[in-house]
Amino acid sequence: MSSTLKTLLVPTDFSPKAENALRLAAEMAVRHEAKLILLHVVHTYYLVDRGGKQIIGSETVQSSVEMARQRLEEIKNSLQQNFNVEMEIRLSTQSLIDGINELIVEDDVDLVVLGTSGRQDVKSFILGSNSYNVLQYANCSVLLVPETFTKTHFKKILFPVRVENELDQKAELSLLLAEKNEGGINLLGVADADRIAQVRKSYIEMRKVMQMKGADYVAEFKLCVDNANVIVETAQDDDSDIILLADQDENSWKSFMGENFFKKIINGTDVPLFIVKIKGAKIDETPLSGYDVTLPFPG
Repeated sequence: MSSTLKTLLVPTDFSPKAENALRLAAEMAVRHEAKLILLHVVHTYYLVDRGGKQIIGSETVQSSVEMARQRLEEIKNSLQQNFNVEMEIRLSTQSLIDGINELIVEDDVDLVVLGTSGRQDVKSFILGSNSYNVLQYANCSVLLVPETFTKTHFKKILFPVRVENELDQKAELSLLLAEKNEGGINLLGVADADRIAQVRKSYIEMRKVMQMKGADYVAEFKLCVDNANVIVETAQDDDSDIILLADQDENSWKSFMGENFFKKIINGTDVPLFIVKIKGAKIDETPLSGYDVTLPFPG
């Protein structure tokens, strides 16, 4: 499995947190010689009747599209004065997830870079942002960038090993990030007493990979009750710049309302989180798309 970062997609609502994510994505694009795509979604409302699906207030929507296009062009021109990167702008009137997944296929996107407000309670995370839906439904890896993160490089890369999923891809990405950022890797094995044998085996395999690749790395294994807390504490103690997590680090996204691994990580740190997904993997469920106003058919 080849792990490259040649096309980065940054959704923006023109907020400060999106602006910060774009700043970091531009820095990454320079290092990886990658193309940068900036996406803005114009919210639309639809009326569904016998004539099919029709946009409500099409003139207003068109005006919003043109205003957004002008704003995107201004951002593009400003960025290209400071960063020598290939950059494209895109507009969509679909839902955010549909717009993202369409571009993942059309432009072979490797990573979605999304700005977040940083630490927040679970209610705010789900209802106050698009982060949850993008994490759950985007068909490629996602990088969450807290608004408070102001660094330009990932010098200290935290690579936790706690489940077996996507470990090879996580290893390749950690090595790639270390190379492009001239950084080092902290390989951290974490397990409770029930899973120590399985996790230690995977941890040893990843340590061998680091050795074979000649990586600049340190390795440690911690027996613990709460994996998430240990990862958060390690990131804080080591002043980590990024944490690599697998999409399957939580057994079920459906349990997000509960006290789970991802919730604890998101609420516990302001370090960027790189959620590794297999690109193009099919998502079993899809979120509600758009805003529909359905009229009953007469008769």
